[in-house]
Amino acid sequence: MNTKDADKIIDQTSDLLRRRTIDGYEIFLEESSHFEVESKEGKVDTLQASQPWGMALRVLHQGRTGFSYTTSSSVFSSGSAVKGLERIVEDAMASAEVTSPDPCFDFAHALRELPHVLPIVDETLAGVSEKRKIENARLLEEAARSVDTGRIKKVRKASYQESISRATLVNSNGLRFSYDVTFASVSVMAIAEESGESEMGWDFDFSHFIDKIDVNKVGREAGRRALERLGGKRIASGVYPVLLENPIASEFLSLLAHSFLSEQVQKGKSVLDGKKGVNFFSPHLSIIDDGLMTEGAAASPVDGEGTPSQRTPLVVKGVVREYLYDRFWANRENICSGASGVGSTGNSRRHSIKSPPGLGTSNFFIEPGKVSFASLINNLEQGVMIQEVMGLHTVDPISGDFSLGCSGQWIEKGERVHPVKSIAIAGNLYQLFQKVAEVGDDLRFFGKIGSPSLLVDGLEVSGN
Repeated sequence: MNTKDADKIIDQTSDLLRRRTIDGYEIFLEESSHFEVESKEGKVDTLQASQPWGMALRVLHQGRTGFSYTTSSSVFSSGSAVKGLERIVEDAMASAEVTSPDPCFDFAHALRELPHVLPIVDETLAGVSEKRKIENARLLEEAARSVDTGRIKKVRKASYQESISRATLVNSNGLRFSYDVTFASVSVMAIAEESGESEMGWDFDFSHFIDKIDVNKVGREAGRRALERLGGKRIASGVYPVLLENPIASEFLSLLAHSFLSEQVQKGKSVLDGKKGVNFFSPHLSIIDDGLMTEGAAASPVDGEGTPSQRTPLVVKGVVREYLYDRFWANRENICSGASGVGSTGNSRRHSIKSPPGLGTSNFFIEPGKVSFASLINNLEQGVMIQEVMGLHTVDPISGDFSLGCSGQWIEKGERVHPVKSIAIAGNLYQLFQKVAEVGDDLRFFGKIGSPSLLVDGLEVSGN
C-alpha cells in the first residue's frame, strides 16, 4: 500500500466517523515489510518475507470507548471499500455499547509543534540486496564456528531480520501524524562440546541502521560465551557479592518496570506507592524512561496515542522521582485526587494492532556509571559473576521475592577461576536494587530494556 492509498483509507474512515453522533474518534494505521533469513551449515534454512498492515479504531461515545481493528486488505478491494470501512466502524460502535462509561477516557490534542525528528530510519535499507542479507546470516554462523572449530560443534538460529514500518495516527481533535522506523537485527546460538559436556552461548545485536551491526562480532561473542561455560563446577553455599552482566541486569530491570506504571501504583499493586521523594534504591542507581533514546527499540517521536515522546527520570541517585502515565491514568489520578497537574509522560504503547493502546514503558534503562566491566571484575575479591538465569517468569512482581537457577563464573581476587553451574540465587527484587554497590559503564539495550553491569552486595547463593 502506498502513502496515497493509506491517506485515502484514513480520509474515508474519518468521513464515516464524522457522520456518527459520537464524542470523538481515533484511527491508527500501520503498514510494514518484514524479512527474515536463517542459515544452517552455510545454507539458507529459512527465508520469509511479508508485508503486514492493519488499522485500528477507537471511538468515544457518552463516556464509553469502543475498539475495532482489521488486518485484512480484502475489505478494501475495488467496489467494497466503503462497505468494509462501515463494518469496522459498526464494530467499534457496538463495542462501545457494552463498556462502562468512564470520564477518564479522552484523545490526545493536536500537536502544537512538530515532535523531535529522530534518526530511526535507514533510507538505504529498502535497497539492500537479498543476497547481502542472506550473506549476513551465513557470516554470522561462520563467525560463531570460527572461535574454536574443534569444540563449537553446532550453530543454531543464525538469523538476520529486518522491518520497515510506517505508522499514521489521526483523531477528531485535529491530530494527524505519520512517522517511519526501520530495524535490522542478527542473533545466533553456538553450542560447544567437550568431554561429553555441552554448553550454549547466545548473542545478538540490533540497530535502526544495517551498517551499524557487526555480524562477525556477534557470531564470535556467541561462540566465546559457549566455550567459557565448559567445565562448570558448583560452589559452596553462602552469601556473596554478585556481579550481574548487563544482559542479566536488564532481565531483572524488566521485572522492576511494572512498579513505575501509574496504573499499578493507583491500584495498590506497586511497592513504590507513596514512595515519591523517598530514597528507596541504591544511591548508585538512576533509572530513566526515554522514548527519544534511539539506542533502544522503543524510540518514536510520539507514543501510541499521539503524545510527544519524552525523557522521564524515574529514580535519581536512589530517590524515586516519578511514575509513568498515559492519558487515561493521568486523568484518573487528577480526577481522584482533585488535582490537575498530572499529564501523560508519553507512555501509551501499542503492543499489537489487535488491542487498544495501554500504559507501558518506552526505553527503560539504568544510567551507566563510570566503572569499566574489567574494573568491576578486578575489584571483586570473591564472588559470582552471573551470566545466565533460569525461571525469571516465576518472580512475584509485587512482593519481589525470587529463587532462581543460574550459572556464571567464580571470581577470586579479580580473576575468573572457573565456570559455575547448578547454583541458585535467592532474594528480593527490590532489595537487590537497594544493594547495588557499583554500576558499570557498559550500558546495553536488549530491545527496549537496557542496563550496564551491576555489582550487588550480599546475595544468598545455594551451591553444594
